[in-house]
Amino acid sequence: MLLEQFRHEDFRGRLVLDLGTGEGRLAFVAASLSARVVGVDLDRVKLMHARAYAGIRDFRNAEFILGDVEKTPYHEFSRDPIDAVISNLCISPEIIWHSSRALRPGGAFIFAAHHGDHWKETRRGSRFAFFEDSMGDLLEENHFDIEFMGVDTTVAEFEHLREVELFLRDKTVRRWVEDGRWQELADAFARGETHLTLAYLIVKARRTTAPYTVE
Repeated sequence: MLLEQFRHEDFRGRLVLDLGTGEGRLAFVAASLSARVVGVDLDRVKLMHARAYAGIRDFRNAEFILGDVEKTPYHEFSRDPIDAVISNLCISPEIIWHSSRALRPGGAFIFAAHHGDHWKETRRGSRFAFFEDSMGDLLEENHFDIEFMGVDTTVAEFEHLREVELFLRDKTVRRWVEDGRWQELADAFARGETHLTLAYLIVKARRTTAPYTVE
């Protein structure tokens, strides 16, 4: 669903900022569509992998830099006007605020975030999970017009709780054990609810031409 929104946007020659780029998976999609991409992340190892892949595949229109996308004004990542901001599971109110102020009027903001139903069986979702209404309010407050908003949901079925351990990363399981979510999931399985919901909010919005007012 996220990539479908990419296919509907003309990235040719446009400057695209990829937030929380990691190893550059989304950045390379935009670069393959002839965008000039700047990927930003705080993980030096993942950035190293992204740069290595860019070199191997000869992506000369993609660069990767170290930066904090929640605290740093985005004009510090590029001197040129930013035509689009993209992100996969790296979204917060601060990121939306910075994106609005960095994008040129009419610029696209395309991203995936955790939906409020993500991992709902644990009774505690992602810290930055959003339902449609809360995301809509955030975008409107930051001068975005929504062109598309959809939820991509998968319900994974299991026979035993042990299968969930194999399905999830070890790091996630350890975190859930520490914060109590694993016990909530175990209780759900004991009630016969042997599934886990993965839900993602996919959004494409466009920066309006409305001016900012001094508060």
